[in-house]
Amino acid sequence: MKFLLNGYFGWGNAGDEAVLAAMISHLREARSGAQFCATAGDVENTKTKFGIEAVGRQAPRELLSALQGCDVFLSGGGSLVQDVTSVRNVVYYTTLLRLAKLSGKPTMVYAQGVGPLRKPISQKLARAAFNSASLITVRDEESAQLLRKIGVTQSAQITADPVWGLEPRPLASAPDFPAKTWLMALRSWPHHDEKSVARVVKAIRENAQKRGASLRFLPMQPGPDTQILEGLAQPSEILDTRAMHPSEILALAQRCELMLAMRLHALIFALAGGVPVVAFDYDPKVSAVAKLSRAPLVASPSETELATLGEKIDAASAPDAALRADLASRARQNAALAVGLLPRGAA
Repeated sequence: MKFLLNGYFGWGNAGDEAVLAAMISHLREARSGAQFCATAGDVENTKTKFGIEAVGRQAPRELLSALQGCDVFLSGGGSLVQDVTSVRNVVYYTTLLRLAKLSGKPTMVYAQGVGPLRKPISQKLARAAFNSASLITVRDEESAQLLRKIGVTQSAQITADPVWGLEPRPLASAPDFPAKTWLMALRSWPHHDEKSVARVVKAIRENAQKRGASLRFLPMQPGPDTQILEGLAQPSEILDTRAMHPSEILALAQRCELMLAMRLHALIFALAGGVPVVAFDYDPKVSAVAKLSRAPLVASPSETELATLGEKIDAASAPDAALRADLASRARQNAALAVGLLPRGAA
């Protein structure tokens, strides 16, 4: 039996790569002998890193062949169907979802974080595609509410982001961390500029120094996440994650004393391992995970808000163990539901 996995894979984003790694791992646990093909930006790297088949996400003939050859089409996880970056995201992911359905394949929206969907055309496309799916799971209540709001009548089960259930894999040669190390996963955000980025880094650095902590920067998407730190961090402070498997980055993140992050999956990496976090809001998905885990949230990079950063750091605590276990279980539930869509007798 073969699953076709469609997502933002093969672009070097550790969060999306972790989603793919978790989906593969959980589906293998749920169905021995399962085979996989993923749509990817870098096809060869995806094949090598994950040991699966991959096709170019913009290669029509390969995509159609993969659609015809799969038993179940999985759309997700991650924040795929959203128009903040571009309506083209919505067009791409909903089109493949509809094509898979028209090809007679069972289709599943797999633990997606849906939205924002600001444009009427985005809502229309999402409504039609999601209503056509065989099964929908979403990673949070906010996504389920949005689907109801735009007129999706198909019920959406609330599970959890697959990465909550990803197992860490320690590096054979891990970077040397001082005993008291904080990690910062910074990214660009709407309307940021050099001054606002510098303000955030300065506030974090000052609080780390006051508390005797060493600071390291965790680039979840090495190119842009490293570039934004230019002139603000020493090369020795920036971790090189380019050749790491997502499970190795996960293990690295869980070695720190505190995670301060704008990147959603950096927060999940830390929280899943019981590490306290401080979240920096730039998108509803970040505030949603902060609310879920009861983690302190820095609402903006303004001077007024950053003046309270020390209080938020002191308030950060390890997430509840029962919550972590529940989220890991719900992350695996997605795979069990996907396996249930396999046609009877699929080899």
